[in-house]
Amino acid sequence: MRLSAPTSFFGKRFDGDYTSFKESIRRIKAAGFDVVDIHFSHALFGKTDLVKDDWQERMDDLRNEAEKIGIEFSQSHPVFLPGHIKQHSEEKQEVYQEMMRRSMIASSILGVKWAVLHPLEKRDKIAFDLEANIKENLEYHRPAIELAMKHNVGIALENMLERSSHKRRFCSDAGELAVLIDAFQDERVGACWDFGHGNTLYQDQTIALRKLGKRLKATHVNDNYGVEDEHMFPFHGSVDWHAIMPVFAEIGYVGDFSYETHKEFDKLPEQVKDDIAKVGYSIGQYCLSLSHENTAVSGV
Repeated sequence: MRLSAPTSFFGKRFDGDYTSFKESIRRIKAAGFDVVDIHFSHALFGKTDLVKDDWQERMDDLRNEAEKIGIEFSQSHPVFLPGHIKQHSEEKQEVYQEMMRRSMIASSILGVKWAVLHPLEKRDKIAFDLEANIKENLEYHRPAIELAMKHNVGIALENMLERSSHKRRFCSDAGELAVLIDAFQDERVGACWDFGHGNTLYQDQTIALRKLGKRLKATHVNDNYGVEDEHMFPFHGSVDWHAIMPVFAEIGYVGDFSYETHKEFDKLPEQVKDDIAKVGYSIGQYCLSLSHENTAVSGV
């Protein structure tokens, strides 16, 4: 298991602009990381290199730069819309579909193994219907998943955030996520576990990891205090990382320990972000050591 940093470490800037992916991976490398999770989500708002007319050439150039400096792209986060796509204007739907297409092709160009998608929630007439939600997700995500697989990119479906104002959200529970993944009947569809989301529902997230087992392909590593989705570094909230880390080896997880901690950076001056990234690297290495210590003891 390797430590991975997201391009969103250096994404947002005070001036409203967005740091280029090329600059982001250079700064990520300087902080100590060799693996990157590339975030395309802000393309819906006209940000990132993905919205440029020459986006494919930019992705080729980014891949070449990554190879030059020794960076590997292992995960990506394509664009997503809150709620159901049909709740949005036709114009927004068109932008979403195009940026999703670009997200998948760009992921392939960069050698990404797993692109993370959000499960859709169907709440038309009743509060919650498991079968209806599974059916809706099979239909809704099928085009994006088929495109990803055409380009040799796997899909990891993420557990969702369950707030106090939005109880029983589909796929906040690991059991529901497992059922949805199994419904696709394809080993190239797996799970991404977001520990910040999980902390709003589980006091003990080892239960969720064991439930997912071999389905787990990717992670969004972040911390909070179980109420807000604060996207902080491990040990900055209430998640029990000492209990969690040994379980990765137990379930045979072969993916990466991938940060999604952009809120540690969003409001920082640019000249401070690089030092904070190095702090994040140290914290992540300590987390990985907890897993290594366990495997050494157990003989795995």
